[in-house]
Amino acid sequence: MIIDIIGAGSLGLLYGSKLHAAGYQVRYWTRTSEQASDMKKRGLQITEPSEAEALRISGRDIQAYCIKKLGETWAHSPGDWLLLMVKQTAMDELIRDIGTIEQEPLNIVCFQNGIGHVSKIQKATPTATIYNAITTEGAKRLGNEVIRAGKGQTWIGQSADASPRSVVQIGKNELISLVQTIQQAGFDCTVSNQIDKLIYRKLIINAVINPLTAIWRVPNGQLLQNKERTMVMRQLYDEATRVYKANGITMDVDLWEQLLSVCQATASNTSSMLADVLEGRRTEIDSINGQVVNLAHQCGLTAPLHETLLHLIKGMHPEGVN
Repeated sequence: MIIDIIGAGSLGLLYGSKLHAAGYQVRYWTRTSEQASDMKKRGLQITEPSEAEALRISGRDIQAYCIKKLGETWAHSPGDWLLLMVKQTAMDELIRDIGTIEQEPLNIVCFQNGIGHVSKIQKATPTATIYNAITTEGAKRLGNEVIRAGKGQTWIGQSADASPRSVVQIGKNELISLVQTIQQAGFDCTVSNQIDKLIYRKLIINAVINPLTAIWRVPNGQLLQNKERTMVMRQLYDEATRVYKANGITMDVDLWEQLLSVCQATASNTSSMLADVLEGRRTEIDSINGQVVNLAHQCGLTAPLHETLLHLIKGMHPEGVN
């Protein structure tokens, strides 16, 4: 099995390295040739709190290429699965790169936060089979070292945004085979028949936690340290749940408690949105809070708090916040 991973961030390298160590052929696709060359020169190290020794992979054993060579490579050596591990902010460019692949069938798994991207990918690649992955895995990259925060869970399933006919094209056996492969690499991974419920659960959690940490410049756990912050969190949560109910989106009755638990479990984490703001990068605010606003408009409602956060984050100086 050949597994292609687009995106050499912390999660992409974590999954890729563990799959490589389990005996599978992994190819990394990076934004630039320089990034690919650096990986092959320096190698990778995966450090896990539950393992006595770090996993080290020599640069000689790493297959890394610039994303612009994706179509050319697949023409003579097609992969079995394409795992998309870039952020939503890179999605439009990524769709153009995927469009250079002429091999069919094309099996894609999306690991992005937020919503809206699957339908865009499906429209651009109508014959592709597209799945969503939701994961609670966490990792931090320091140079060529990836530090795993602890073992999380991963669910893979097909969203309603993907074309239903693709289920017939690929069948369930191939998906089960992929999940078993990821399990063999050391991940708690399962097939989910309720992936949309998990997607919208993660969306509301991200829509509450991420922008507030980016504005107040605090790790996740500090959102719970005073009542003013918790009050704003609850107002954002209540506004989003009204939008969900109007759209017929199902939620767990204890979703607020789950949100607080995520905050506590990731207390020391710097959210991806805060990291993007501090580094002056474009954030995923459009695909998170922006999508809550879009859902509200679709059913004749407004989401003023989420819309305010949307504009506050987008209005930050492009050089970031120091």
